[in-house]
Amino acid sequence: MALPTAAYRLIGRLSTSRFDRRLHPLLYRLTGGRGIVGRVLGCEMVLLTTTGRASGKSRSVTLFAFPVDGGSVPGSWAVIGSRGGSKIIPGWYRNLVASPRATVQHRDRSFAARAREVSGEEYEGIFERAAHAYPGYRLYRAESPVHVPIVVLEPVGQSSVP
Repeated sequence: MALPTAAYRLIGRLSTSRFDRRLHPLLYRLTGGRGIVGRVLGCEMVLLTTTGRASGKSRSVTLFAFPVDGGSVPGSWAVIGSRGGSKIIPGWYRNLVASPRATVQHRDRSFAARAREVSGEEYEGIFERAAHAYPGYRLYRAESPVHVPIVVLEPVGQSSVP
């Protein structure tokens, strides 16, 4: 069920607010991603931890994530850098461009990941699946004055339980 355009705009603004960027990762860790903290509007959430490109510090953010079926690496997740249709490229994306290593937590499973940006047919296929699950992405991409990147987070090495 699609929501009104105004609702998607509000969700985009709230999810990129300083309050949400600080509180949601904390709640995700405390709950192990269970309940509304780990699944919002029917979409799975992951906790993505990158290394700050300028600070070198760990930076965590919760994002809608979509399993990448049939990809070359099982257990991969796609995340979309729409930032609610903003003209600002998300910091997590810029961090991954600088260093594609990250940690991904999905519920109680945490794993090291390597990020790769997708393009072409792969981009469109992932975007369509994501927009089907969360129609706000169509609005965000249409309204954003910048390219909305899609990154696939592919597991590397052994997974763990925190």
